[in-house]
Amino acid sequence: MFKIWLDDALLPSCAHLLEGIAEPIGPSPTLEGIEEAEAFICPGNVRYDGARMDRAPKLKVIARLGVGYDNIDLAAATARRIPVVYAPDAPTISTAEHAWALIMAVAKKIVKAHAALHTTGWGSFWGHEANKGLELYGCTLGLVGLGRIGSRVARYGLAFGMRVLAFDPYIPPERAQDIGITLAPSLEDVLREADVVSLHAPVTPETRHLMNAERFAQMKRGALFVNVARGALVDEQALADALRSGQVGGAGLDVFEGEPIGLSHPLLAFDNVVVTPHVASRTVAGHHRIWETTLVQALQVLRGERPEHLLNPEIWETRRR
Repeated sequence: MFKIWLDDALLPSCAHLLEGIAEPIGPSPTLEGIEEAEAFICPGNVRYDGARMDRAPKLKVIARLGVGYDNIDLAAATARRIPVVYAPDAPTISTAEHAWALIMAVAKKIVKAHAALHTTGWGSFWGHEANKGLELYGCTLGLVGLGRIGSRVARYGLAFGMRVLAFDPYIPPERAQDIGITLAPSLEDVLREADVVSLHAPVTPETRHLMNAERFAQMKRGALFVNVARGALVDEQALADALRSGQVGGAGLDVFEGEPIGLSHPLLAFDNVVVTPHVASRTVAGHHRIWETTLVQALQVLRGERPEHLLNPEIWETRRR
């Protein structure tokens, strides 16, 4: 029976996938038993570096519970001939819907109105011009990244009657045309024209703090900003400054550079910022899909079968067996 190390509690709805095939071990703060692990099942809040891999000499596969894999040292895994798999399709629907939940909440000032009704009453919200919401019909939605999630967010924007403009240097123009949106030649073009800017890019050395003081200054004054991708894409101090000055009219954030954040985090001080604790993909269906995709691929590798979503395919023929 295979031994699979879990750094998160096994989702009950997926426990049947391991019955009679694999024995789950962990999680343990002391890493007791990790030396027996043939697979790592990896959430996003644990760092998987070479030292952790070396504690498991029988390790044959690292499987990420989700789409972002910046917490896994891919180079270290590749050097050790350990395949790394992930679940890029699993969070797409839930995350795209959450992006739109944040867009709507910020545009319509829902959280602020809700708080007013609970504290200062009905009339207190009605009495201020600044409390009027944004009608999205006819506005421009600017997407930074047009992958799986960005493409779905784009389709939702079209359904709202928005013009959708996207920047993604890795996407051919034909893909944007198929969706029915415009592919911008530069990030600056998107920021300058968009009434709502939504991030859907991975974190790389090139994209870290992609949205900084210079980029926020390029946005249309008063435009809204949404991030359900990765917190490290944003210079949070620059965002706070842009919100304070009115350059950014409001923000919806599910991710932060350092997680979890505390109650003193500066972005929590703004009543035009809606925040959630990195839960965009965490619906019942989305969570199940992530676990199912991850476990199925881990078991495939353990059985010697090539998985669908392999991050380092170059080592497949010389992988650990």
